[in-house]
Amino acid sequence: MLRDPAAGELNRRVIIRRRLDVPAFGPGVESEYPERSPRWAKIEPVGTAAYANGVQTDTKITHRVWIRWGLQVDDACEVVELRSTGNIVYRVQRCAELGGGRTFLVLEVEELGVERV
Repeated sequence: MLRDPAAGELNRRVIIRRRLDVPAFGPGVESEYPERSPRWAKIEPVGTAAYANGVQTDTKITHRVWIRWGLQVDDACEVVELRSTGNIVYRVQRCAELGGGRTFLVLEVEELGVERV
């Protein structure tokens, strides 16, 4: 069972952004991010059982991210972990209130890799 983060565990700086794909000139699409919200988060990799289950259902979950409640997050959002060595981008697969309360959200995400600037 997941528990609320303890004091000091929200120690990763992230940006929650909503992804919007728009038509590009020529073939393809370009991604725009009209909504961005900086947050403190706790990020942990999931265990092998959770990862294997996700692969079987074609919903790959590589990490869980805890943030404070109060932001509307869905599968159109991405989490960007801000690092000095390169920002890591995660795609949100699922989101739920932790323990049914309005204190924390837990996001189940798939790591996409280092963001290209």
